[in-house]
Amino acid sequence: MTTLYQNSYLNILLHQTTHCTLELQWLNFVPSTDFRASIEELMRLMRQHQGKALVADNRLLRALRQADLEWSGDQVFNGMHKLGGQRFAVVESHDAMNRMGVNALVATVIPGTQLTSQYFDSIEAARHWATAPF
Repeated sequence: MTTLYQNSYLNILLHQTTHCTLELQWLNFVPSTDFRASIEELMRLMRQHQGKALVADNRLLRALRQADLEWSGDQVFNGMHKLGGQRFAVVESHDAMNRMGVNALVATVIPGTQLTSQYFDSIEAARHWATAPF
């Protein structure tokens, strides 16, 4: 596991197995502008590393604006779809509002892609599933 990017809100990690998996480790509440910049950096790294899976460790992420969630769904899920992405693993947030928003977003956007998504209680289980061979 290699750290590709860090700021005060987020770490982006790379797992290299039979395919490249990127992992978002959200560290706390993130303001809208920084959230969007972080998602843009994630997608730049997904393209650079030809990522095929994504783990979103949302445990410490707090509620986001609905507009930011919708924007991120388009950027991430449709972006991964165009890159040939396969898997999206979520470790759910401790924040109930964030959990509900992300769950609704995934249920709405994922069906329009070839991505398979799963929710996990632990980061270890999410990593195991996302990095396993296709």
